[in-house]
Amino acid sequence: MAVITASEGRITLKAEFHPELAIQARRYRGRFLGKEIGWSFLPEHEPAIRQICQTLYGVDGTPDAWNDCCTVQVEVDEQDVRAPLWRQFNADIYLGGRHVVGVFGPRQAVRTGRGIKFLRGQPHCATRIGAYHMEVPTGSVLEIRKYPRAALAFLGRCLDGHGSWRMAQG
Repeated sequence: MAVITASEGRITLKAEFHPELAIQARRYRGRFLGKEIGWSFLPEHEPAIRQICQTLYGVDGTPDAWNDCCTVQVEVDEQDVRAPLWRQFNADIYLGGRHVVGVFGPRQAVRTGRGIKFLRGQPHCATRIGAYHMEVPTGSVLEIRKYPRAALAFLGRCLDGHGSWRMAQG
């Protein structure tokens, strides 16, 4: 979710965590005010903040984009060996603005993101001396629930060379 609201001479962005969000928000002097409020910006930065939402989440930050959601199934087919999406070293795996899989805590236990369910295949995590290597094997199928329809084209671009998606039945 990434929603922009305007009030009292400021705009706020309430969005799910993405590793690139803090870097982009600080470019426009954004201040993080906690999970309940999110990021705060000066009103003149609104077009840039909407562009950040498009780049990271595939939506423009309007609440309407989140009112029409669907469930999609993604089939993993990693073909890009130079910039793999489904293999990460010391980093969680994100797809289309959603956290797919990562590690949790000092034991580095594998956890799936909110609204993610693996239907076929499972992520693997190899740990070694404080580092980890995360992989979702080719042929795996995962389901992403409550994905905004407005971001489906964005999802398709994110999967180019990494897999395919389709609407879930039912």
